[in-house]
Amino acid sequence: MAAPQLSLSTDRYSCSVCLDVLKEPVTIPCGHNYCMRCINDYWDQSDKERVYNCPQCRRTFNVRPELNKNAMLKDIIENLKSREADVDPAWSCAEPDDVPCDVCPVRNRRAVKTCMTCMISYCETHLQPHKENGAYKRHKLEEPTGNLEEKLCAKHQEVLKIFCRIDETCVCLMCAVTEHKSHDTVTPEEERAERQTQLENKMTEMKSQMEEKEKELEEIKDMVMVIQISAEKEIQEYEKTFRAVLESIERLRSEVTMVIREYERREVGKAEELIKRLEKEIEALKRRDAELAELSQTDDHIHFLKKFLSFCDPPREEDGTDITIDIDIFRRTLDLCDLMKSLEDVSDWEFVKTSETGADDSSHILQNLRCRNHLLKYFCPLTLDPNTAHRLLCLSEENRKVTCEVTESLYPNHPDRFDHWNQVLCTEALSGTRCYWEVEWSGDETAIGVACKGIHRKGNGVEILLGYNDKSWVLCYDDCVYVFWFNKMHTVIDAPYSHRIGIYLDCPGGSLSFYAISEDTVTLLYRFKASFDEPLYASFHVPLPDSSVTICSLLASSE
Repeated sequence: MAAPQLSLSTDRYSCSVCLDVLKEPVTIPCGHNYCMRCINDYWDQSDKERVYNCPQCRRTFNVRPELNKNAMLKDIIENLKSREADVDPAWSCAEPDDVPCDVCPVRNRRAVKTCMTCMISYCETHLQPHKENGAYKRHKLEEPTGNLEEKLCAKHQEVLKIFCRIDETCVCLMCAVTEHKSHDTVTPEEERAERQTQLENKMTEMKSQMEEKEKELEEIKDMVMVIQISAEKEIQEYEKTFRAVLESIERLRSEVTMVIREYERREVGKAEELIKRLEKEIEALKRRDAELAELSQTDDHIHFLKKFLSFCDPPREEDGTDITIDIDIFRRTLDLCDLMKSLEDVSDWEFVKTSETGADDSSHILQNLRCRNHLLKYFCPLTLDPNTAHRLLCLSEENRKVTCEVTESLYPNHPDRFDHWNQVLCTEALSGTRCYWEVEWSGDETAIGVACKGIHRKGNGVEILLGYNDKSWVLCYDDCVYVFWFNKMHTVIDAPYSHRIGIYLDCPGGSLSFYAISEDTVTLLYRFKASFDEPLYASFHVPLPDSSVTICSLLASSE
């Protein structure tokens, strides 16, 4: 007679406390077996009463029994585990990635089929009734599948067999003839076939995005290298220059290096942040691509349709950051030709840090704080244009001084005249060169700067005010504070008051600088970086009575 086949699924090899196969089995005096940890934890709860019993037969022990491992039972369990795994992998226990049998009482074996009629997954043993009993012949058996709950209608607990295109959801037959009766419905297989094409297009688009991101990443990395090489090249060139000059200028060498390194650190830092962001975006796209690839291969239509909707929206991309390389920045900010010509004043040259268009874009310029001769060589004589002056502005001193009056002047009508705001432009067009002029101002509120010829002159809109549009740049003195205005954006400047202001327009270099003039000392107040693509005109705003602005002559500036 053949010996009976033993199986780990029988209750004789399970612990009645944890209901799992025995681990480190021990036998207590009444003969029942338990996991050592389970019986110890069970008896630890009885320590206060000093009474210990068997969880199965309830036999009581006055003294806590000593536990000894049952080596024979442990060997039997290990042998049964090995035998079941060797005979047929389908009989082995379910791994984390497997679909477990829903019927196994103790250790769930790996399911071999899922019955879509019973909505239960079966291992080989518990599947036998479906194979042998004719009553189960009409049941629909499929490959093992998990997530059975999502295949049931939450309202009717029926299998989801219809897809509603109106509501974009899977429904059961009961829903299809009630709430979705008049809707456009198809089978999941039909909808899957159509969506599969969309998924493949989405994967193609995702791959294209990855290629673009990878290309952009390589470009940024190349840009970083160019920045570093450019910075290193500039350092070497300036090192050679400084080794040729007098010992008195040696202290400037470290400052130049510091400025270049700061430029390199700032630009490389921006690029590295963008690199990190792009790498994260690429990694996210790769993960999404892998998920889409896995979804495209699944045979579970319901799972596909539910998951597909969550993949339709692409990951949100953050705004990109433009990084440009300005190799000529050092030549513009460090005018070594002027420095070599002014070696007699070298002790007065210093690096001055100045804010430009933003708080993070601080820059450095090299200037002589005790001598403004290097600015005066760009001196440009200017005169006020009476055809642009508002009628409350009075021009005098050969059209070099403007004063705000309480009564209007009898200027003739002219298309270039400001008809609401007390503003005036100069006659001379400034374009393609370097120009410098100085003004003296008085009063509680004035503004000086430059404006394009195309600035609007008519109407009382605030956009016509100097500094409140993209065609004018002005420095204002209002309420004892300097404020720079451009396109309605302002920057407050902390500096002592000076009645004389120098304005330096560097069209080739793309900058507009304002200096406070005191005797022969020039102090940079503000420098704005911009590309001036059309001729500019010196401009003034004198809004209050008895306020005035005077354009200084070359003779006055040289004294």
